[in-house]
Amino acid sequence: MATNKIKALAVCIAVVLNVVPGLATADSFAELDREAKRVNQPQQEKFAEFYQWLDNYLSEYEAWRDEYTSNLDKERELLIDQWGSGEVSDSTKSVEYSDSNTVKKVVDYEGNTATISVLVDMDSDSASALNGLSELEVDGQILSLENANEAIAYVDYSPEQEKTEKQFIIDQIQMQMRELDVQAERLIRSNTGIPESFIYERAYKKKIALLQTAAPRIASISEQFKAKRKELGIPEPVKTEPKKADDEKVGGTAVIANKADVESSAKVEQVVSVESDETKANVMADASTITKANANVEAKSPGVVAPKESATQTEVTDTRKPSLSVEETPKKQTATELAEQSPKPQPKPQLTQQPTPTVVSDVEPAKTVTVQASKPSNNAAKKVVSYKVKLPENALKTRASTYQPLVEKESERWEIDAALVMAIMHSESSFRPDAKSHVPAFGLMQVVPNSAGHDVNKLFRKIDSPMSPTDLYVPPINVETGTAYLNILDKRYLKFVTNDEARLYCVIAAYNTGAGNVAKAFNKDRSTNIRKAAVVINSMTPDEVYNHLLENLPYDETKNYLRKVKGRISMYQ
Repeated sequence: MATNKIKALAVCIAVVLNVVPGLATADSFAELDREAKRVNQPQQEKFAEFYQWLDNYLSEYEAWRDEYTSNLDKERELLIDQWGSGEVSDSTKSVEYSDSNTVKKVVDYEGNTATISVLVDMDSDSASALNGLSELEVDGQILSLENANEAIAYVDYSPEQEKTEKQFIIDQIQMQMRELDVQAERLIRSNTGIPESFIYERAYKKKIALLQTAAPRIASISEQFKAKRKELGIPEPVKTEPKKADDEKVGGTAVIANKADVESSAKVEQVVSVESDETKANVMADASTITKANANVEAKSPGVVAPKESATQTEVTDTRKPSLSVEETPKKQTATELAEQSPKPQPKPQLTQQPTPTVVSDVEPAKTVTVQASKPSNNAAKKVVSYKVKLPENALKTRASTYQPLVEKESERWEIDAALVMAIMHSESSFRPDAKSHVPAFGLMQVVPNSAGHDVNKLFRKIDSPMSPTDLYVPPINVETGTAYLNILDKRYLKFVTNDEARLYCVIAAYNTGAGNVAKAFNKDRSTNIRKAAVVINSMTPDEVYNHLLENLPYDETKNYLRKVKGRISMYQ
């Protein structure tokens, strides 16, 4: 029996030895055929394949960003359903909810306050809302609630609150559009051989896509608020004819009636386009840049052509329409398909009410303020009882001192002023290593993995890929990355600006919005050419440069950021 098994095994081995070489030979010839086809492939097809590869590569991170945005929308929808507000954490604010979502703790590091709020029935006694909780834990310290300021407010589903929730989406999209600018600028300066026309066009199309995603997201909020008002017996506001864009503002954005859209659909009662002037100007500037870049590429490199769907002047006119729009009779729309392997967002932080030994009392005398919104006529409505205390006066200083040695080490290594790094860290995260914004950006210096993170990886770590969010939550890695990126801006991108103070202002703005957008502020044609912008900058005094940036930067958020960081540098000198 054993002899038969051995013979059978020998036969199998012989078959394998005879077959595999034949397969290997066939595979080799097939590989040679494929290589020959690649060699003889037209140059234009090679470029097209490379562009497609790059687009897919960049889209991987964007798919993760879209999934993060989608999950955030779902979380905010649940919160709005209970609280009337979708308040969530951002770079300078921590928001935690209990398991039942009926207790909320908000630590506002920018305002230096902590608030605990309890969602209770309308007829509940506010005095017993906290059920004996007399202390609030914040960053390892226990704050007494004995003399906290008390406020009572009804859960608010008013049109004003609805606009606030919509504005969150508008602000988030504008931040994401700004990052597309930074990404495009990084690709252009990487000297990959990719025509600027392709890079500008891709950023432009992604911005248009972001604007288009805003419509169903905003419409979903409209639908949710209408449903809640109906449930609670709150009458809908009387519709009025929309005013001119200059006359009425919604959360800082203009309200514009789009008559053509209203007339084109009998199903839509009214369409109100909500689009900020800065968003519109930037998208149009991108379109203009694409047209110019295409012309330059065709003139310099006839063999390298941009994709067939390049934006022409006709397309520019058509693509002005996609805007941050709100349909008063919203339609259900499917969500964007997301990459199956995308990283999952961080789990929602849970509220803990466990005290620690030390008690700190640093609050104002008790004061009760009742804020009454439109009172619901239904007993199912809720009210929010809140207690606010100030954080200890030395809380910011304590957090800052924790990272001062690390900042000094990295600032010396990268030849960047430590006071600048500290001022940026203060403004970006209030010295919180676990901070995350809605871009999303991560950690102490709020690094975006696919722009600043990728730049530092490629130039200094010799890794041609984005950074991981997990790494950016590690303080030494985050501070190293943020400071190295400041070095890139100061010593590479903006090196043609000769005056140190003027360059400092440009670096601060560029950290927030990219060097290309800084160039736009000085170039009359709104181009992102920094060398060209430097000629204008070098003809100005530092004060003139600072004021010009405040007047001409593409994004209002960046203007405020420049003011904030400049004002804080002296705190750390």
